[in-house]
Amino acid sequence: MPIAEVTFYDVVKWLHVSAIVVGLGATFAYGIFLAVAGKSAPRSIPGIMAGIQATDRMLVVPGVLIILVTGLYLTIDRWEFSDFFVSWGIVAVLILIGLGILFYTPNEEKARVEAERDVERAGSGKVEFGSEFNRLNGLMARVGAATGILIILTIYVMTAKPFL
Repeated sequence: MPIAEVTFYDVVKWLHVSAIVVGLGATFAYGIFLAVAGKSAPRSIPGIMAGIQATDRMLVVPGVLIILVTGLYLTIDRWEFSDFFVSWGIVAVLILIGLGILFYTPNEEKARVEAERDVERAGSGKVEFGSEFNRLNGLMARVGAATGILIILTIYVMTAKPFL
C-alpha cells in the first residue's frame, strides 16, 4: 500500500487552517463569557476583559498574521490573486487586522477600565455597570457578531471556492 505524499504545500495549508481555528476560535465565546459573568459574577467582568485582551494579543494577532502569511504562500504556490476566493480572503484578513487595531484594542481597553471603575464604585454592594461600559459592551457585541459572520462567510468562500 503506497504511503500518501505530504508536500510542503500540505503542511502550510495545515498551518493556515490551524491558525484559523486557534487564532479565531476563542473569539466566538467572548460574548458568552461576558454575558454569563455579567449576570452570575459581575465583579469578574474586569478579569474577563483582561482575559479577552490577553487572548487577542497571544492568539488572535499571531493567528491572523499566520493566516495572512500562509495564505499568501498558498496563493503564490497554486492559485491566482485574481481568484475570487483569494481576493475575498485577503480582504477579510485586512478587515480583521483593521478591526483589531482600530476598533477592538482601544474599545476593549476602555471597557475594561470602565468595568473596573464600576466595580470599585459599587464597593461591597451590588455592581451596576454604568452607561459607558454598557455602550462599549453593546457596541463590541454588535461588531463582534458582524466579525463572526465575516469569519464564517470567509470559511465558506475558502472551502467552496465559488466562481472558480
